[in-house]
Amino acid sequence: MEKKYENEELENETVDQVVDEVNENNEDVVEATLVDEPEQASPENDESTKLRDTIARLQADFQNYRNRTEKEKSAIYKTANESLILKLLPVMDNLERAIASEKEHDAFYEGVKLIHQDMMKVLENEGLTKIESDGELFDPNLHHAVFMEESDSVESEHIIETFQVGYKLKDKIIRPAMVKVAK
Repeated sequence: MEKKYENEELENETVDQVVDEVNENNEDVVEATLVDEPEQASPENDESTKLRDTIARLQADFQNYRNRTEKEKSAIYKTANESLILKLLPVMDNLERAIASEKEHDAFYEGVKLIHQDMMKVLENEGLTKIESDGELFDPNLHHAVFMEESDSVESEHIIETFQVGYKLKDKIIRPAMVKVAK
């Protein structure tokens, strides 16, 4: 039994010696690496710098791509309903004509008026707004002049009458107002 103990002590001493030698060798390697690093690291450093630059450019390109797609997506969401709303505008015009032409304010008139109001609320919630025109200064970006007429009651280049209401969807003009302008 004692022999085994002696052998274990010898083994432990041998292991300790090997560990010490490895540590000494590692210190020499570390010192050699630190001393030799500027001479040897130059080509590697150039390559690692190039790789870092490439990675930075790729990250910037990807970030630009992500920003661009987010802008495109928000623009699509902004005007996704534009074609549907453009198809509904003639219906709105017909409802407005029906309301304007009705002389009797009976239950049918009130029903059509409520339908018009409800439809207008839905469209306004989607970002649709009317372009103001009667009495306003003519703006070729917002209004389409159909007639010009001399008028004593309205100043020059102001709108006398609106033939068709214009609309904006968010900030985009989807239909200019058709108007009569004073000379």
